[in-house]
Amino acid sequence: MISFENVSKRSIRYTLLYHYVRFVHNYIYYRHYYVLHKERIPKGVPVVAISNHQNGLSDALGILFAFSEDGRYPVFIARADIFRKEFVAKLLRFIRIMPAFRAVDVGKDNLGDNDAIFDRSARVLTENGVVALFPEAGHQDCHHLGTFKKGFARIAFRAAQMLDFKKPIYIMPMSNHYSDYFTVRHKLIITCGEPFTFEDLYDLYLQHPQRAQKILADRARVKVQAMMLDIKDLNYYEEYDIIRTIGGKELVRKERKEVSYFPNLMDADRRVVEAIDNLRDTAPDQFDRLMKTAHTYFRLLEKLHLDDWIFEQKLSWGGFLGRCLLAVLLLPFIVFGFINNFIPFNASTLVTRHIKDQMLHSSFHFGIWALISFPLWYMITFFVVWFVVGIWWIALLYVALLPISLVIYIHSKIIVKKQFNRMRRFRFAFRGDRFYRQAIAMRREISEAVRQLLTSQQQ
Repeated sequence: MISFENVSKRSIRYTLLYHYVRFVHNYIYYRHYYVLHKERIPKGVPVVAISNHQNGLSDALGILFAFSEDGRYPVFIARADIFRKEFVAKLLRFIRIMPAFRAVDVGKDNLGDNDAIFDRSARVLTENGVVALFPEAGHQDCHHLGTFKKGFARIAFRAAQMLDFKKPIYIMPMSNHYSDYFTVRHKLIITCGEPFTFEDLYDLYLQHPQRAQKILADRARVKVQAMMLDIKDLNYYEEYDIIRTIGGKELVRKERKEVSYFPNLMDADRRVVEAIDNLRDTAPDQFDRLMKTAHTYFRLLEKLHLDDWIFEQKLSWGGFLGRCLLAVLLLPFIVFGFINNFIPFNASTLVTRHIKDQMLHSSFHFGIWALISFPLWYMITFFVVWFVVGIWWIALLYVALLPISLVIYIHSKIIVKKQFNRMRRFRFAFRGDRFYRQAIAMRREISEAVRQLLTSQQQ
């Protein structure tokens, strides 16, 4: 195994890469990147940052840039199987990631390698650094919180022991929430919870270390769960998800808040899910009926190839034709965006098509985009334009416009997809399609049920 002794050492190369990737992450890849309550991050003290894990490297980047005003670069710990190739291991070490060995990956006989990693992580904390982990030890593929492993607790207690239990170690609970896991220009929220210490467990740790670690892990999980959208009942995940999609937006509008402000939707979604959980516990018959209705509605959307948002808009030929006219007027810009971005935008699919785990796709898309395809493509474009026009500053100006053209290209793809949704809806409405009418009725029924649920919960 390669040495991680200098993993937390600052370097100008890392700093330059950090600021470049941060710009792409915050302003290009995501349409909105929110960090809520970042003032809670404790300054100048040892911090163990923990979070739910749903979207591969994207989760780590979200946490990394949440610390941008803190001035510290967190050291991350990830599963060891991604370190198998030496080149990849050195690259991960360069971006301050260390391996954690799991029995499922390396077998129980090799778990002793974790001791060196945990010792190094603890030393980062004794230097008032930040260590970030995902205690689920693997990512989920939905809005759900798995069980917490004790790895972060072992590191935290080890650091406290290195400091002779004289200095508090802060656990920083965080959570992430995505508007979409797979598409570009979506929204991401990183929520910072209240940091807490665990001095009350020091004596127990000296006598029963594993029990103390388990208690700390359970405490941390409760705090992370309180900040995130956690659909606990995976047997009804699709039903919960479509209900909160419908009910969350309606709740935000009812309370006269901005639907466009994504944290409002996250809060509303959490409240809707909580209301459904309460219905399951107090009125199981009503819960079953609601789940059956939601299941039917979800299958109807699949059959009709429609998205739920289409039913939030009025059926208007004027609006549809107006959008078509706008698309025609913007056609030169759309073509410009297509010509300059189609190849680098889709280059990452050459890799992701071979990766079975879809929750890793966005990580590879982002990494290949930011580090390979777009920088290389823009460099080639610069020299081609310079060769054609013979003036270097015109070529530089052309390349400066390419990030704008990328945003146009991405949004034009979204516009086209939505227009096809509208076309299908008009066709179903004109023909009086019975499945379409049934979907409308199902959605109204779900909407009314959620409205009654939330009203009864407030009383």
